[in-house]
Amino acid sequence: MSTNKIENILVIEDARTINTVITKELGRQGFDVAQAYTFAEAKNAIEKEDFGLIILDLHLPDGEGSELIAHIQSLTRTKVVVLTALTDDDLREELFQYGILDYIIKDTNLLYSIVEIIRVIEKIEHKNAETVLVIDDSTFICKQIRTILEPRNYRVITAHDAHSGLQKLADNSVDLLILDMELPDMHGEKVLELIRRDVRYLSLPILVLSGTATAETIRNVLKNGASDFLKKPFVYEEFVLKVDLWIDYFKQKKALKEKTHQLQFLNENLEKLVYEGIQKNHEKDKMMFQQFRQVQMGEMLSMIAHQWRQPLNAIGAAVSVINLRVQRGKFDLETAKEVSTKINRYIQHLSTTIDDFRDFFKPQKERRVTNFEVIFSKAHALIEDAYTVKNISLHTQVGEIESFLTHENELVQVVLSILKNAEDALMERNVPDPCVCVEIDGVTMRIHDNAGGIDKAIIEKIFDPYFSTKSQKNGAGLGLYMSKTIVEEHCCGHLEVQNRENGAEFAITLPKNDGDSR
Repeated sequence: MSTNKIENILVIEDARTINTVITKELGRQGFDVAQAYTFAEAKNAIEKEDFGLIILDLHLPDGEGSELIAHIQSLTRTKVVVLTALTDDDLREELFQYGILDYIIKDTNLLYSIVEIIRVIEKIEHKNAETVLVIDDSTFICKQIRTILEPRNYRVITAHDAHSGLQKLADNSVDLLILDMELPDMHGEKVLELIRRDVRYLSLPILVLSGTATAETIRNVLKNGASDFLKKPFVYEEFVLKVDLWIDYFKQKKALKEKTHQLQFLNENLEKLVYEGIQKNHEKDKMMFQQFRQVQMGEMLSMIAHQWRQPLNAIGAAVSVINLRVQRGKFDLETAKEVSTKINRYIQHLSTTIDDFRDFFKPQKERRVTNFEVIFSKAHALIEDAYTVKNISLHTQVGEIESFLTHENELVQVVLSILKNAEDALMERNVPDPCVCVEIDGVTMRIHDNAGGIDKAIIEKIFDPYFSTKSQKNGAGLGLYMSKTIVEEHCCGHLEVQNRENGAEFAITLPKNDGDSR
């Protein structure tokens, strides 16, 4: 919220219809609005409460609104907007000297006048306490400028000679300089020259005041670097308009300069910024892939345990047979050959398992020609025992086989991750007769289960990083995110999901290898 925010407004207007219309319209704008219909009511309200803004009619049944302005200023720094049907230029000028924000004539279309009031409020609320430096040897002029500008949320600094003025210019961030030409220690033209010689102040707006307004004076002042000129004594409303104009211009120019610098920086560093962004994304993907692989390694160890349990038990049983026969004296050459053959077969099975898992984690930088039948057979070899132990039926339907060029091991990881997700869903939901079906047709593989499918409210999110449907969040929610990344970014294919029948179906499609199709 802006520090200049106007919270509450007092409308002082004896015409009840006009007062009500203004009050209601400002209320719709979100302001807290109070009403007064007479001089006495207004005075009483001002003494009891501080208002951010007063909208004042000049003619009241028991007094003049103009008299209230002095009373308001003696009690508070409340801002005043005059709303009147009176078009008196002398009075208008006098009231601006008292620091009113604006003098708005009641239009036949009252809503237009209200729009003008709202514009004044918006302008005041968006002021950021811009600093105005006044260098003038007249204490009266300095005080008068302060009276006019401070209610408009300007910060006013004054100096009465050139040297102190230049020092204050150096010590403060100034948005507008108001400079008198006749200073006691230096002529204004020399001050202008010194200021414009400093690169820091090349774009600073300078409004010159002078009691002399000959064509030669104005020409010299503007040629020496002044932005504008006002003859003393100046018209206060014109002065206010010019201050607002130059301040707004300076702000816009600074904003444009900053945007230009930003654009120039972006243009000069675009390639670097893009490279850094790509590197950050690569590092993020690398980290996620590492987490994904760590989770898979844990799952692989579990699968190895399943794969090895049966042959190890069989080897143990064979050793027991040998021991029993030796103890009974019945261990002969034929028995030794039979048991040795079995043990060698079991050892070969263990060795094959180690080779399968070693190949699974072997990085492949080069793509190779393969097909989904090969991919699935490798994934199936790794998960077969886990499915068997958990009584999950695995059905395959193989149609036409077409080859493609891809990172084979990475794609095996994707298929294994989807098969493992299906296993987890089936076990977590305790599905009777759990089943997973794999369909291969050309360069597309579809894997679907009978675990009940994915909730429609989250199906669009399952490929998001760290999103998981599992109650324990096993796998950190990276499996499907990394699977999609591998298929679509590494292998240039598509991975999609949909609910089918009584379960979820994942479909992987890769571009056909036309040069080497099977």
